[in-house]
Amino acid sequence: MKITQAFLIVDDQDKAKAFYTEVLGLEVETDYQGEGFRWLSLRAPGQDGGASLVLGSADGAAGAYQREQKEAGMPAFAFDIADDAEFEAIRDRGAAVIMEPTKQQYGGTDALIDDTVGNIICLHQA
Repeated sequence: MKITQAFLIVDDQDKAKAFYTEVLGLEVETDYQGEGFRWLSLRAPGQDGGASLVLGSADGAAGAYQREQKEAGMPAFAFDIADDAEFEAIRDRGAAVIMEPTKQQYGGTDALIDDTVGNIICLHQA
């Protein structure tokens, strides 16, 4: 078994699409608009881009959950990045840094950024 999709609640799908493609460098996998819904999924570039990241609308209880998670300071998920140079490139493309890269007791180095659409994202270096 392997994870093929992860679902992320966002305040604005268009703004999220711009952030995740222009700042983080993901590629659009699917952008389909049906009657009353939009299926927007992204993937890291390359042959094995890993699981798709599905950007869903923060409606109703989903929005309340998203706000509570952010207020608690909990990242919605983490991306593995290679090194400080990759972090600096993300910052240079416009990421708002919440926490600078910091060594963690559990191992590795984490930085936190605001994705501009309601979430805290962890950038992890092993």
